[in-house]
Formats: sequence, structure tokens, C-alpha cells
Amino acid sequence: MDMNKLTMKAQEALGEAQNIALMRNHQEVDVEHLALALLRQKDGLVPGILARMNAKPEVMAAEVEQALDKRPSVTGSGVEQQTIRITQRLARALAQAEELARRLKDEYISVEHVFLGLLDEPTQNTTELFRAFGIAKDKFLQQLTAVRGN
Repeated sequence: MDMNKLTMKAQEALGEAQNIALMRNHQEVDVEHLALALLRQKDGLVPGILARMNAKPEVMAAEVEQALDKRPSVTGSGVEQQTIRITQRLARALAQAEELARRLKDEYISVEHVFLGLLDEPTQNTTELFRAFGIAKDKFLQQLTAVRGN
């Protein structure tokens, strides 16, 4: 994926996902890290759309944090702090986001494309979370269309 094709907000979310993983001593950035970053974005499009869907982004963020708390962390000597990679699941989700942007004829990949990519890449934690809050791809797309038009 060409990072220059990401909007500033999408780049910020990816950077924040990496920071979350680093702060938690996780060796990889995964779907949950990026979901948390998107849910936490101040005045972000994703939290706004979720709020329109009667979901509570701050409650969802707390749930994702609990899931991240259960992940193993690695500390001690021999751990390279700045070496962090993304998981295959996250890479697939980002590829889905890129494909969605292309299908929607958008020049850039934005946070809504990324979030929809996360919805396409189910993990146990995110699938249960999205289901519990009534978040489905089609409903998210409906609200997105209402916000940004066709």
C-alpha cells in the first residue's frame, strides 16, 4: 500500500495504532490497535458515524482496550523497541480499504475506507464487539452515504 494514498487522518490513525502497540509492548500492530485508534480520533468521521448508528465509540474503545490487555507483551533485553510490524490480518484489512476506495472512485484512502476494511477482516475480538454494538458493513455504508453523499 502506498502511504501517500492515505489521507492525513488515516495516516494519523495508523501512527497512533503503532504507538498503542509500542506502549503496550506488543510486537505487532493488529486490527484491534487500528480500531482503537480510529475510535479515539477526536472529531473523527468514524466515531461520528458510529454515534449516528446509536453506538457509543467511547464504550467500544474501552472494550477494545480490554481485548488488547489480554494480549501478550514482550519486554526485556533483546527487544527492539522501534521494530514493529503489522499482522497479515491488518495488511488484508488495509488492502480491502484500498480496494474499496478504488471502487468508490476515491482518490485517497480515508478513515471510513480503513474502518470498512476492518469490518471486512473479522477477528474474534472485533467481530464480537461490532456485533454487540450492531455495527454491520451495510449499516455503516448507509450512514456514510448519508454523511458524505453519493
